[in-house]
Amino acid sequence: MAEDRTSSPTDAIIRLFAETPIRAEWFTNEFVAAAPPSRIQSIIEGLVSDFGMLVDVQLDGRVGTIRLEDAIVPVEISLDGTGRIGGLLFQPPQPTGTDAISISEAILDAVTGNVAVMAAEQGSDGLWQLRVAHNADEPMAVGSAFKLAVLQAYEDAIASGALNRADVVSLRAEDRSLPSGVLQVMQPGVPITLETLAGLMIQQSDNTATDALIRILGRANIEAMSPRNQPFLTTGEFFRLIASDGDAARSRFMSGNADERRDVLADIAKTTLPRAERILPRATWAEAEWYFTAAELCELLSSLRNAPALSGLPDPLVAIDGWDNVGFKGGSEFGVLNLSAIGTTPCGKQVCAIISANANEALPEERIALLFGAFFSSLAHPSR
Repeated sequence: MAEDRTSSPTDAIIRLFAETPIRAEWFTNEFVAAAPPSRIQSIIEGLVSDFGMLVDVQLDGRVGTIRLEDAIVPVEISLDGTGRIGGLLFQPPQPTGTDAISISEAILDAVTGNVAVMAAEQGSDGLWQLRVAHNADEPMAVGSAFKLAVLQAYEDAIASGALNRADVVSLRAEDRSLPSGVLQVMQPGVPITLETLAGLMIQQSDNTATDALIRILGRANIEAMSPRNQPFLTTGEFFRLIASDGDAARSRFMSGNADERRDVLADIAKTTLPRAERILPRATWAEAEWYFTAAELCELLSSLRNAPALSGLPDPLVAIDGWDNVGFKGGSEFGVLNLSAIGTTPCGKQVCAIISANANEALPEERIALLFGAFFSSLAHPSR
């Protein structure tokens, strides 16, 4: 039987790749409570399946790289005093032997259900040239990535002079939604600038900030740029529809025309916001959601590339050395995952990458996220 302890972080990583099954005894109790061995096993198996066998491990203290046959994976690991793993973080793989097309095939293989994958680069004429396209024009449920459309309506209002970034508004009781975010704990009447709302909406995916902006901008202005999504849901309405006691309202919403759906929203506006425990892990995305094509999300990202809310510090998933103007937005719920990014490669190419996945079961989000990071990074290299 293998020893439960290792003499070094390097040995601990090698064992993760060399021995199966991964055992709880290799980790601290706190680590296992947050990430069970089966989850780590799934990540390791995904890395090997997508990028090949382990070749080498190079660490300087807690941080370093794992070399696989077709990628280099930045990693951070920490051991406790007994040699058990107390912290482990894999960053997105940096492809060395695979291109965007090969990685997209791994993405398609990883998802059970419907998936859209798109990668494009902007030519000298300003037009987007596709490098990878699978269902790029198919409307998909995208979760919180819909907030890009709200940001676009906000930026249009700023450009027209209808609103100013420094305008101060007050939160209202009807704005309150469920997490993610921080504003849901604030009292109605709290003053906040519009730009803070926009930043929280994108950087923290704050649902209360989003609903406040939808109210201020006017639902009709967002629907004008996204006619497929009528009526354009607030997150509070969405949570009411998908809650455990929302089946009847959601059924009416799904089957109704735009006017009938507005009647449903007027009815549920009279109900209280559900508690988080009433949002069950089940697939409801085909009945109530926000639907965008990968191509539409790429166009939104392109239009918003200079928006302050999008151009802050990039998400670690797409923070790549040497890249500029990186913007990211994603979204997820049970059976729904979207990852969308835009950036400028070291050679000055503007590139965009989108993944949308819809399934009637839980999606392997960690594996897809690692693949997406590699997919985006691979766009720095010319297509083959």
